[in-house]
Amino acid sequence: MKALPVLRRPQWQQHIRENAYQSQVLSDPLQKYWIEALAQPFVIQFDHREETAIAQATEQLWGMCVEFLDWFFTEENPDAVDKRLALLKIRTEYWPAIKQSWDRVEPDEDLTLMTRFDLVVNEAGAIKLLEINGETPLLGAETVYQWNWFVDYYRNHQNSALPLPSDASQFNEFWEQIAEQWRWIAKAYRLKETGISFLVDERLEEDLEMAMQLIQILHDEVDPEIYTQVVYLRDLKDDTGNLIQRGIGLDEDGYFVDHANDRIPLLWKMYDWSDIQNDMANAGCTKALAQRLEKGDVKVLEPLWKQVLSNKGAMALMWERFKNTDYQQYLLATYFDHDMSPDATKLMLNMHVKKPLLGMEGVGLSIEVGMGALEQRASMGYGTEGYIHQEYIELPQAFGYHYMVGSWVINDEPAGIILRGDTSRITGRHCLIIPHIISDDGLYISDPA
Repeated sequence: MKALPVLRRPQWQQHIRENAYQSQVLSDPLQKYWIEALAQPFVIQFDHREETAIAQATEQLWGMCVEFLDWFFTEENPDAVDKRLALLKIRTEYWPAIKQSWDRVEPDEDLTLMTRFDLVVNEAGAIKLLEINGETPLLGAETVYQWNWFVDYYRNHQNSALPLPSDASQFNEFWEQIAEQWRWIAKAYRLKETGISFLVDERLEEDLEMAMQLIQILHDEVDPEIYTQVVYLRDLKDDTGNLIQRGIGLDEDGYFVDHANDRIPLLWKMYDWSDIQNDMANAGCTKALAQRLEKGDVKVLEPLWKQVLSNKGAMALMWERFKNTDYQQYLLATYFDHDMSPDATKLMLNMHVKKPLLGMEGVGLSIEVGMGALEQRASMGYGTEGYIHQEYIELPQAFGYHYMVGSWVINDEPAGIILRGDTSRITGRHCLIIPHIISDDGLYISDPA
């Protein structure tokens, strides 16, 4: 695993605009979201042995997640599942629906589209799981674009001063695996008859871009005639306050409805279940939605059981359950903040990471020794639900950036990786997307002609 300098392509911004979703932020040199915005662009090279190790770790971690959820939702004694849900601070009104969602997972109910593991892969060969992005896994558009970059670079810039190795490839099956999963979902949920709505936060461009990427894969690879629509979280208004499009709603029977007040039979969302549940509580609609979800005739991607997997408290439960198993090689010691056991106390006295149970993109995280923070991000309201304390592991570095590996799992299979870097040891929202290559150092000799 090493960093390689690469060429900033002369027309890199134009290529992004023509070949990427998230094109505005990716092509903006001031935001430094894509490596060609840097003075010296670079890629991370993994060899085939490392690629295999990441794929194997991803597959085994997903197997661990399934095993964990089977245990989590098993009532080995009265109220066992309720006690676990309480530890994760999930609203009690939704407990029956969450339990039902996992019970319905086979053969073709409460299906999932994708999951992303955030991993540390270091020079010593260790692979450790930092957290699970199961419910709202962004970075799909960036994963697709890094492949488009690779193809363009290999075709048009190998005669530059910084060619890629001759045996270079990429661990990137995101498009193909998403297409295959769409085929399954389209058949199981009868998408040709029902269509599918994509819920986005109208204030977040990345939500819309991710939705548009998924719609393109659905139409290009499955069926262009499947009806799709984008639904906004809130009412969309113009600069003078005039209504452009109504936001998503809920009818009296607990069905989601779109801007035309039509019921939504299938909803893809890039909005946390916990936020939806809080919004429903504020609107006095909790009972109606909870009952509808329990019956299972409102289909949502990602399903309710993903709320458990994405909660960082799951990392503490996984550590307790699997610390003496083969899965331990991929796990970091993790404890709830209320855990006063000797092992938890010892961890908190040493360097560790404090994370809120909810939140994403580094929000509310702090690197601590004892009770003192060495580095931290603003909480933005998260943390009142509680924290976990996780063993600290150093991220690898390249060109001044600490970076982590996002590893996709789709339809139970590893589906490729995407790397994010940050000048901080806490990877935040305004990070750097770093493409990768797979190579055993094949020497490229340019054509003298």
